[in-house]
Amino acid sequence: MPLSFVQTVNASTLPQRGLASAVARLYRPGLACALALLGCFAPSAASAQVLEGLVNAALQSHPSTVGQRALVASAQAGLESAKWQFFPTPSATVESAGTSGSDPSYRGDPQVATFRLQQPLWTGGRLTAGLDKAQAGVSLSQAAYQEVRQQLALKVLQAYSEWLSAHLKNQANEASQATHLRLREQVQRRIAEGVSAQSDLVLAQSRLDAITADVTASSAQRDIAISRLGQLVGQPVDGKALEAAIARPRALMQNPQALMEQALALSPSIQKARYQAQVQLAVVSERGADLQPEFYARLEQQYGNFSYTNALPETRVFVGVTSRLGAGLSSASNVQAARTQYEAALAEIDVQSRLVADQVSADQALAASADSRMASVRASLVSAKELSDSYDRQFLAGRKSWLDVMNAARELAQTETLLADLLSTQVVVTWRLALSARGLDAVTQATP
Repeated sequence: MPLSFVQTVNASTLPQRGLASAVARLYRPGLACALALLGCFAPSAASAQVLEGLVNAALQSHPSTVGQRALVASAQAGLESAKWQFFPTPSATVESAGTSGSDPSYRGDPQVATFRLQQPLWTGGRLTAGLDKAQAGVSLSQAAYQEVRQQLALKVLQAYSEWLSAHLKNQANEASQATHLRLREQVQRRIAEGVSAQSDLVLAQSRLDAITADVTASSAQRDIAISRLGQLVGQPVDGKALEAAIARPRALMQNPQALMEQALALSPSIQKARYQAQVQLAVVSERGADLQPEFYARLEQQYGNFSYTNALPETRVFVGVTSRLGAGLSSASNVQAARTQYEAALAEIDVQSRLVADQVSADQALAASADSRMASVRASLVSAKELSDSYDRQFLAGRKSWLDVMNAARELAQTETLLADLLSTQVVVTWRLALSARGLDAVTQATP
């Protein structure tokens, strides 16, 4: 069954205010309801939940998040393993010797079993560095999981924005198509009455063909966006449910600098880079410990003896020292390589910080531009509608040409399309900023 996150909302019952009300009175009933809904962005419960529902569905079922959760569990298991390295290591060997009868070293028992328990006493910081690396690895995997979730949410948001733009454009194009159909029928009657030229019909038909092609294109874009949303959430999405509850722009904090600081503090990409640096710092300590000797104590119990028959069990305690220098001077080279990787990880923190700051700055500028343009475009839409109606009346009175009427209708359609782009831009930009400044969980679980 198609995925439906909301119940149907009667858009005509939503409040209408200001320019949206004026536009609604000028348009046909179907388009009027859509423009009233989009102009007012009434805070209905359904419109507050539809996009959150899409995002949450994607986060629950998408393979990328499932795989990343498994990596988090793997890192946590690695942390448990690092903790166990501080405990004694048990081992056992059982050996059988087959020798010639004249071998003086193997005249005892044919089989010897040895059980050992070895405890590290001092490792030069290797075990502690391994534990630090494992702990940083868990934090790194969790940050990577949050980054995957945020990227997936942004993909859902982008697909929804594409659907919203295509849906609004399709409504505008269908309204314009109805207008051009009416104009074509009007000019056909006038030609039949002998008061209009055949060229007027050619112009009307060409404009109608063009807007029909636009309707087909916007419908295809809408269907593609719905299909992309379905792929992201893992099951078909009900387009009617989306149409019944259009998501509205998020409210943003007024202080741009505070928004930027929160985005930098909450960015999972920056956190991931920081934890990666912590991992590399632990690797530096771990490689440095290879240059130090390691002291250990070993408890050993032996059953049987190759030199004597029927020997009693023997218990021994050893204290020893060993080295992990590696081949030649390779350990020193490994330390230098680890330090270089740590420096690269520090540089990556700065890279990610700049990327986040650049994206947030661009989104803030885009949001401010959309806000300032919205009133102008809505006023322009009202004027374009009034002008189109006026030209239609003046043409019938003989004061405007047929080309003026057709150009006014085209300008009206272009203004409607511009408004559709602007409305979808407001939604995607404000939601993207909200995700950056408030975090994914806060945005998807709270009403804007």
